[in-house]
Amino acid sequence: MRNVVAFFLFVLSLAAMSVSAQEVTEFERLVAELGLERDVEDLSDVPAFWLPEPRLAYCNLTLSSIPRNKLDVRDCWMTVYDGQGHKFRKRVRIHGQGGYSLRYVKKNFSCKFCEKDWTETETSGLQFGDWVEQDGFHFKAFYTDFSRGIGEICYKMFARLTSDREPYYVRAGIAAGRARCFPDGFPCIVYLNGDFQGVYAWQLKKHRKNMAMKKSNALHVHLDGNINDNYLFRGKVTWTQFEVRNPAGLYKKNGTLYDGNTPSELMDEKSSYYNLPSDDETVRQAKQRTAAVKASILRLSMYHSEFTELEREGDIAALKAYFEQCFDLQSLLDYVIFFYFTANGDGSLKNWQWFTYDGQKWMVAPYDMDQCLGLGLYGQIRPAFFPVEYLTSGPFYWLNRYYRPEIRQRWHELRRSGAMSAEALVPYATDWCERVGDFYAREKKRWPESPCYCEAICNLNWQVYNHWEHYTVAQPYSATTTYHAGDFVKLEGRLWQATGTTMGVYPFTRNATPDSLARLQAWIPERIAFLDKEFEYVPDAVEPVSASRDGNGETQYYTLSGVRVARPTRGIYIIRRPDGSTRKVSVK
Repeated sequence: MRNVVAFFLFVLSLAAMSVSAQEVTEFERLVAELGLERDVEDLSDVPAFWLPEPRLAYCNLTLSSIPRNKLDVRDCWMTVYDGQGHKFRKRVRIHGQGGYSLRYVKKNFSCKFCEKDWTETETSGLQFGDWVEQDGFHFKAFYTDFSRGIGEICYKMFARLTSDREPYYVRAGIAAGRARCFPDGFPCIVYLNGDFQGVYAWQLKKHRKNMAMKKSNALHVHLDGNINDNYLFRGKVTWTQFEVRNPAGLYKKNGTLYDGNTPSELMDEKSSYYNLPSDDETVRQAKQRTAAVKASILRLSMYHSEFTELEREGDIAALKAYFEQCFDLQSLLDYVIFFYFTANGDGSLKNWQWFTYDGQKWMVAPYDMDQCLGLGLYGQIRPAFFPVEYLTSGPFYWLNRYYRPEIRQRWHELRRSGAMSAEALVPYATDWCERVGDFYAREKKRWPESPCYCEAICNLNWQVYNHWEHYTVAQPYSATTTYHAGDFVKLEGRLWQATGTTMGVYPFTRNATPDSLARLQAWIPERIAFLDKEFEYVPDAVEPVSASRDGNGETQYYTLSGVRVARPTRGIYIIRRPDGSTRKVSVK
């Protein structure tokens, strides 16, 4: 009998062990495999702390699913290991984050760290590296991007390219600090209830702290959203199209509190709700602040007509002098150079930040750079020689008319200093991918339909057309047009060619292009070489030659990424002579 009982207990113990093994989550196995609990400092009960920027962080959310939109707010616990000997477990409130990107199956999300409860009345203060302290952050999915960090790579590049400038707020006369005025991020591996969710970028938010702004200062104005000629810069202000992120506590024209999620026209002195007998001193001050902010925005919208009048009078010197009172020239030059270099497909009408520290002189900084360095909105890859799409919205209209020498000069400065070079910029892409490392394999398995992992699938009588030099003359696809073999159209950011007669058949069922670090590493120097032509810069180490002559017989021309071209245009190439020798040349 004793042996039977012992055997029964042994079987029960095996079953218990089996159940226990099944209950160990992927996240727990990861923590064990990486030894993240060894000699770890637990900061869970510390309300505010500083940590070095993690090389690769790991977090787990106790949550059924990522919220699907900005208004879907959920409470959960987040456990974080920074991979450098620290961990913390805190309450977080999260919601969906982003615009178009929320359509993708892998969602961005935003989180706010809370202490004691989820009411956000008492939040945590987290600071990483040289960032400002924040209680909330964005987690970017970058579903169409193989690196899962294209925006962060760009922000780090922008910081490098503008490192010879004083920070924005210092140029505006504000005391020095840590604010960047644009984001930064580090890679983070996210788990959901212990299951692998994906590679994310843990990113700084566009918060007033990162702009060195005070929430009660009426002159510290920060705008975000659709900011362009249609909605702001040419005299007509469409208040519903952009958000006033700072100052805080503003009022709408109808007397209710302003909400950036549903923006509306701000109040001014003309509103019947401006000076109510029931208003206390705090409300009166808030309404006065609102009126001052509105006046700054209206003044910004009228700059174009004022510049136009000065141009009509023929006083270009006066126009430029006034222009430089109204806009920070350094920020415009840096933005336009970076816009052309990254071939930013979504940074000329929105996804840029406009801000002022005195209510009059405005600055611009990049944001949401998920369509850069060749990557398009739908996963298509544009070549480095894709034509420059000139930036003409708002003050850039005047910059392109009267400051072309300064744009050219800034490019030459960056090239001569080495800041705008493959040696300086490629390492940001390489380092990010090395930090993520083996987790890319798990990411591909988790999200196999991501456009950067797939080939395009064309419909009957259509094929991909890779002659990008025809993009600017191609007509948009029309379902009511009859196309014949050889005709090409543009749709979703790329070219498609008919292989037979067709009408009403969409060119594709999937728009996608496999992407890689090697492609990106080659794209960057090719783009720089392409823009050297645009800005008439010839590197000192490059030998000028003519494409039509070479004293050694037939010479083969290759792009910097090794693609052979039959007839090179102006630019930087590698030539291979019949004897096998090679050298870098600048073709005139």
